[in-house]
Amino acid sequence: MGLAAGQARLLSITSRKSDCEFQSMRLSHEKISISRALSDLSNEYENSLNQSKLYYDYYGNGDTSTPLSYNILMIPSALNDYLPTTITDSSGRVILDSKYASVAKAAGIPQEGLGTLPSESTRNKFVQYLYNNGLITETLSDKIQGLPYNQGAGFGNNVTVVNNLETTTYEEVLKMFDDISVGEYLNSIDDFLDNDCANISDSSGIYTQDEYQGRHEVDENDFSKLTLGDILRGTDSDGNSINSYIIWIDSADGQHSTNDFVDPLKSDTIWNSLIDAIYSVLYNGTEDSEEAFNYAVSSFKDKIIRTNCTSTENSANQTFAEFADKHRHTGDRKGGSSHEEGDCRNSIFNYNGICYAQNGGDDYNSYAGIDLTTALKQFITYYADIYNGSAKTDVYGFQLLEVKEGGEPKSGNRLIDDNTEFVINNGTEVSSDDLAHATFYDCLFNQICANGWCENNDIQDNDYLQQMLKNGMLYISRAEDDGYYYQKNYATDTYIKEISDESAIAQAEAKYSIEKAKLNSKEEELDLKMKNLDTEISSLTTEYDTVKNTISKNIEKSFKRYNA
Repeated sequence: MGLAAGQARLLSITSRKSDCEFQSMRLSHEKISISRALSDLSNEYENSLNQSKLYYDYYGNGDTSTPLSYNILMIPSALNDYLPTTITDSSGRVILDSKYASVAKAAGIPQEGLGTLPSESTRNKFVQYLYNNGLITETLSDKIQGLPYNQGAGFGNNVTVVNNLETTTYEEVLKMFDDISVGEYLNSIDDFLDNDCANISDSSGIYTQDEYQGRHEVDENDFSKLTLGDILRGTDSDGNSINSYIIWIDSADGQHSTNDFVDPLKSDTIWNSLIDAIYSVLYNGTEDSEEAFNYAVSSFKDKIIRTNCTSTENSANQTFAEFADKHRHTGDRKGGSSHEEGDCRNSIFNYNGICYAQNGGDDYNSYAGIDLTTALKQFITYYADIYNGSAKTDVYGFQLLEVKEGGEPKSGNRLIDDNTEFVINNGTEVSSDDLAHATFYDCLFNQICANGWCENNDIQDNDYLQQMLKNGMLYISRAEDDGYYYQKNYATDTYIKEISDESAIAQAEAKYSIEKAKLNSKEEELDLKMKNLDTEISSLTTEYDTVKNTISKNIEKSFKRYNA
């Protein structure tokens, strides 16, 4: 081989050897990449063995048929016991999907919340927009708005109370009183005056009074025909108008102290049954109604049938006639018949509601009466004034009618009329399901108002919801036994179970096997290529050394030839 040819061959071998070494290095890097991929795949497989899913296990029996979802927590059903379980962020704000968020916006609830619980009108607006956004039916919306707003729902109270309230007039209430027979009550009053009261004549009893103050005793046989409506209207059992009914007490001999007449008239025996009858119609189950009745009873007994007739001024040794002569407030003393001596119909507004009168002459024939019709109307007036006014305030925020011991309605002695309004229990039934739905949305509304809210429609994606809960980005807020809501991690919630996801684990194992086989095959292919390259590099190295030696010998020969 000539020098020129040898040199060309040497350069060719050097170039090929360098290319093989580069290819070997590249394959080595690919093999390192495959090793990393195998490591990542192994880590992914190990992590997949811990894969789990969250299930809603309401009955606590390990049921895995109900994956945890936003709708299970936020739509009322037996699964959530008709109490919302809210998803909340670290600040306690309620996470709402787009529909619920639009309801909160439309109801005027800011995202930071109200910091307090709003009025019933705002709650009703919230319920109305639930219907407008297709979250509840129109029928359910109407029923919930017809129930009282439960301001304590989720704050110590988780039950909405049914009051079935409606507003009606006194005229309509009188029709309800027509269903209450007072015959038994009137008989007991008559028996009480005849048998239990000393120094009272047999002529004492229940009378009617005409417009001329004429008294006419009611026959006991007619008692059973009378209703509470008759007594309050001043009509007889046939509907004929009279002035009023009175309870009349005559002295047996004309010379007795005031208490002999006043004590029977203020006795619970006379009033309790009649007041209970009124209570059975007007009491509507609310605290306001109870408060108004308590005030009416207190005021009635304190201001209409007072017990101050034994004071120093009106001592027990005064005859009734002497007392009446001194404190009479109605009519002129004419010396005529008894029914002309006092106007019992109007005296309810004069001295303690007792009508005092006497005959003229040297011998006092004392008697007393109380206008039963007006007295009971006054009792109902006290109730109506307090119920309709105690919760109302003036422009300065003060109560229009203050309910306290000794307090009086500002309306004074204005009696009820046919147009006076009453809020009564109409007796309609509300299903337990409707009550449960009302409680659910009252709880949700209260939580949104108190804690604020934020919109995240991704919450409807079950995988997203579960992952956010597992990562600690979101929390569960649920009502506990004390009726209050508490925020907690999903793992501490008794209704949420975390179960290994066998399906996902099997899929991950299959994926691992396939991907590992691919990487192993590729690695084997690279090993073969690298082995071939190593063989070729070794061969090229040998050839390179041979050519290089040949060139060296040729050069050496040439130098010897020419030096010779």
